[in-house]
Amino acid sequence: MDLPLSKSPVRDWSQLPLDPLSSIFMKLGAIEILMGAGLVCRSWLAAAKTPELWRFVDMTRHKLIFLKNAGTMCAMAKEAINRSNGRIESFWAQQFVTSELLDYIMTRANSLKSIRLIACAYFWDMSLVKVADQCPLLEEIECSYQNRTAEFFRSIGSLRPQLKRLRIHMEEWYDSDQIKREMEEESRGRYDYGDESEDDEPEEESFEAWEARKNEGAFAIAESLHELRLLQMAGNSLTNKGLYAILEGCPHLECLDISNCSNLRVDDELRARCTKLKHVWLPGQLNKARCPDLHVIGENEGEDYSKVMQSLSEEEDMHLYSEGGSDDGSYGGNYWQDYPSPPSSPDESSRPDLSKVTCDDTRFYTEDHEHYCPV
Repeated sequence: MDLPLSKSPVRDWSQLPLDPLSSIFMKLGAIEILMGAGLVCRSWLAAAKTPELWRFVDMTRHKLIFLKNAGTMCAMAKEAINRSNGRIESFWAQQFVTSELLDYIMTRANSLKSIRLIACAYFWDMSLVKVADQCPLLEEIECSYQNRTAEFFRSIGSLRPQLKRLRIHMEEWYDSDQIKREMEEESRGRYDYGDESEDDEPEEESFEAWEARKNEGAFAIAESLHELRLLQMAGNSLTNKGLYAILEGCPHLECLDISNCSNLRVDDELRARCTKLKHVWLPGQLNKARCPDLHVIGENEGEDYSKVMQSLSEEEDMHLYSEGGSDDGSYGGNYWQDYPSPPSSPDESSRPDLSKVTCDDTRFYTEDHEHYCPV
């Protein structure tokens, strides 16, 4: 006689204790918590507001960054900062950061150690300088894929001379001279009435003047940031003269990324001057440096090209956001109805432990390192 199978009890996931929930949420990214896990029920929202979860806020390499507008993403970032209760140590963001958001961070993140802004074009240099001024523990700054002036580096150096890591890499195609030439040609074409003489042609720039202009940023770094351990400036316009100034002005430098720097001449002298460094990524060479810290977050990394998803309207975005962040227990029950599946999380292994990170720590390897960090 066959006995009927006993039914397994239905598990009520909302009854999970706070500590296990918080441990699980630690494995998720900030965007997943704000737009998914924290909207399930009251107990999950309570766990999602644990300040410990928000010490490291990573809003990079996520497809929703490319689907939502900057206002929605900034509102989410502010909520993440608020939930940290002043304990946030690291804030990483891609594309959407504005000067107004940086002012918000400046007043609420005195414990900040790392701020990485990837391809963010909506803020002024002075806004980031103000953050450096108000965050005495700051050791890492990234402002990549946007050109920064020499005065910016001098200002950062005067406020935070103890800065350990600076990331200012550019795309390989970026050529300020070519852009300038094209703008001048366009301007001449627009206002050319045919009465200009050959004497009106701009005077050709001397090599010395050209080299000084190309090395303005490098000289400012060498003069102001003597405690640097890591410097990423791939795609920079500096020449050998600027590089040598950095190597002399930053005696503690350990990791250096100067790949795709087209004005550098890689010769025996340059290689000899770099021998004291632990990890170097030279122009025109595969990166053989076993240094996870040299991983570059791409300008469009995380964008999903496999499917076209219709973004919610601004009104829907803000309505659902207010539901998820409310204290009265209300939730956006159909929050994910427009999405076929929750967004994937950035690789957790690429997140450094800021208190113990070392260039040789292989725990932080990611799949993205495989093609340039061979074993």
